[in-house]
Amino acid sequence: MKNTKKHTMLDMQGALDSLDSSIHVQNGESDFGRFYRMDVPFQLTLECCSGAGAKDYVNIVTLSFDKAVLYQEPYALKNYSYAQNAPHFHDFFEFVIVLEGNIVQKIEGKDYLYTAGSCCLINRSLRHAEHYPAAAKVLYIGISPGFFTNLFDAARGSFFPDEKAFFDSDVYRFITADLNEPGRRAYLDFLPAYQNHRHAARLHALAEAMIQTLLYPRFGAYFRLCGLFSSFLSDMCSPQSYHCTNIRLDTGSDFLLFSRITRLLEESDGRMTRAELEQFLNYSGDYLNRIVNKYADMCLYDYGMSFCLKKAAQCLTETDDSVSAIAARLKFTNRTHFYALFREKYGVTPKEYRRLHT
Repeated sequence: MKNTKKHTMLDMQGALDSLDSSIHVQNGESDFGRFYRMDVPFQLTLECCSGAGAKDYVNIVTLSFDKAVLYQEPYALKNYSYAQNAPHFHDFFEFVIVLEGNIVQKIEGKDYLYTAGSCCLINRSLRHAEHYPAAAKVLYIGISPGFFTNLFDAARGSFFPDEKAFFDSDVYRFITADLNEPGRRAYLDFLPAYQNHRHAARLHALAEAMIQTLLYPRFGAYFRLCGLFSSFLSDMCSPQSYHCTNIRLDTGSDFLLFSRITRLLEESDGRMTRAELEQFLNYSGDYLNRIVNKYADMCLYDYGMSFCLKKAAQCLTETDDSVSAIAARLKFTNRTHFYALFREKYGVTPKEYRRLHT
């Protein structure tokens, strides 16, 4: 590592006061708002803990173009700070990427659970803190406004027209809104698509490639890093890879969970089971049912069935498939049951619906 003190493991304060650190803390004793200032355009912070108990440590390595530092923070102290609501904010954008385990993000006083493979993008205005309830590995990517501006300017001059599709994404709109008018109380949530079975592996590969590039730079390393980060942004913008939701802080913290449930049921045509939702979202089925009932005024099963029947109606008007084939595609084993549910929702049989709408 470049400029790293290799003879000993630094503690947090020693690391942040070191010239090897790319992030410096101001107002560090505050229980309300510590300010993190970054003096490089781009940096990575990898945090790992075993979750073995109060005596465990969170091991942290921070890397940038010409700086690197390794330090530790006691597990109990980190969680104590979280419990005491000692948040921070910063002068850079930050992607929080959960590689393994689970973490809880407290954003402006509200708790949000993030599981392996999920991500969020924090802007420069939100106070937040992280809590590790158990073993976890998390990658934080800090990006300065100038780095984003240079990246976007290069893309606008690209020889590839398809590259400009990024400028119609929620990610681009969110970043440019903060660049133009800092202070918005919102952040982006990224939930892996249900069919995106390789999300964890891709994020691990990305983290490894970025770290290797920063540790062992060769000619073209800067462009390789820009390419890796741009590839990551492209994945975040792809509906086949992630569901992106702009979360406003004036909504309840459980609205994010409802949004995640809705995205997954919509993607799976309502056929994602309660057990699968429990495993994917790391909440009990009873709690998921209460959240859906709160926002949709129906139980989880009925909410999922509404997406299923909506897909059935779409297939009836947009395809020539038989009613039996559509029912089978949507995993109905009883054709009579499918007819009864469809008629209850739309007031007519599937065949009558097709005749009326084609």
